[in-house]
Amino acid sequence: MWIRSQDKLLLTNVDTSNGIMINEYPDECLISLEYANTSFKLGEYSSKEKALKVLDEIQELIHFNAKDNGFTYQMPTDDDEVEV
Repeated sequence: MWIRSQDKLLLTNVDTSNGIMINEYPDECLISLEYANTSFKLGEYSSKEKALKVLDEIQELIHFNAKDNGFTYQMPTDDDEVEV
């Protein structure tokens, strides 16, 4: 599955990555793609709950679109788009 970053500057195939993870900081939570000992920021959200909601959406899409390799997930561009 392909994911386009929140800032639209990165389009990546997550099937070739080591995984996607949440990095929690005092003022923000980042969702990052891990690949070859490097992290690529996919999105930035105001809370861990919102970041988890986005990961839940990605997981659902991977599950339901497992056979559709052409699917691209657009990270929510605004924190307010994510409801917990």
